[in-house]
Amino acid sequence: MKRTLRLSLLAAVTALVLGACGGEIPPTSFPGLTLDGADAYLASNLHVYKFDAATGAQAWMFPAAGEEGGQRPGPFAGPPLKFGNAIIVGETVGANGGTGHRLYALSAESGTELWRFSGGQREYTDGASTDGKLIFAPNGDNTLYALDPSQMNGDEPKLVWKFTAQDKLWVRPLVANGKVFQPSLDHNLYALDAATGKLLWTFSAGASIASHPAIADGVLYFGSFDQRMYAVDAETGAEIWRSPERLGGWIWCDPLLDGDEIFVGDVKGGVYAIDRRSGNVLWRSQVGGAIRAQPVIVGNKLYVVSSDTYLYSFDRRPEADANGYVSPTRVLENGLVRRLLSTPAYANGALLVPLFDGDIKLTAVDLESKQKKFEFPLRTATP
Repeated sequence: MKRTLRLSLLAAVTALVLGACGGEIPPTSFPGLTLDGADAYLASNLHVYKFDAATGAQAWMFPAAGEEGGQRPGPFAGPPLKFGNAIIVGETVGANGGTGHRLYALSAESGTELWRFSGGQREYTDGASTDGKLIFAPNGDNTLYALDPSQMNGDEPKLVWKFTAQDKLWVRPLVANGKVFQPSLDHNLYALDAATGKLLWTFSAGASIASHPAIADGVLYFGSFDQRMYAVDAETGAEIWRSPERLGGWIWCDPLLDGDEIFVGDVKGGVYAIDRRSGNVLWRSQVGGAIRAQPVIVGNKLYVVSSDTYLYSFDRRPEADANGYVSPTRVLENGLVRRLLSTPAYANGALLVPLFDGDIKLTAVDLESKQKKFEFPLRTATP
């Protein structure tokens, strides 16, 4: 059974990742974008970037130009974590021919390396999380590492505790109210004490979990590869509901909470609004490719990106037809060339959309004019 699961996961990764091949650099990771005021931080394949969220002007790149030989860092994946004056990023599949897989802290000001943690044995797929004191870094070696950068052991932060699951950890944990909620491909969601790593409870879903949970009013919401959404009591781990009907495909998308609704997508291109109290589907739609990125709400619109290269919009409270179906609208008729598998961010009237691979790493789409505002890196930026 476990071998069957691994083969299925391999097939899914191949479809999502290798299917996006193109350009000079082979695709190796899911990009990640984080905004911090006017600053944007992007982990994209072989580099981490800081740039101006309004103009696309690049501030720095790690590793810097001319520092790419030998045992160079990267490739990188997942949204960079802002931790004090540091940016935390991890290496992913294929790092240095399989010998890397390190977690880095970079200066937010200059992009220079502050420290690295080399304890992880496999890929960092989706970044790290924090409670403001510790950094919680999930790794493909089945282990969640809790690090304290205020205490250094030589050149590495102190490992405070670690927790090992039964399978890979492919999504960053949710940290809330002194607890760390860590999903795993072993079908379980683990609740751990943030300070000690003590296991508080375990909830078992019907299949692997690669969905970063959302929380509201003491309830956790997340999706699973069994095509269902779940609501679980954050204090006890008791199941409140699982969606009465299966959705169209695996849920590899972080759910977005909006009042009494949950917005989520699946790997077969289904888009859903789900009642937060019951798990019932309120309306549904269909786009042309897999949805891995979390939806984004701007004003009265819901935006969804897909592996078919298109950015879609929906009314926030749409009128569904008699079958509960809502038609999607393409924001740009010609798409964005590359597959879109990472969560966008809104800044200065534009949606900043990370692209899977290639020379263009991100496109800013002006939501009023429905035109490209800029592409990053800018043509005038250092390549």
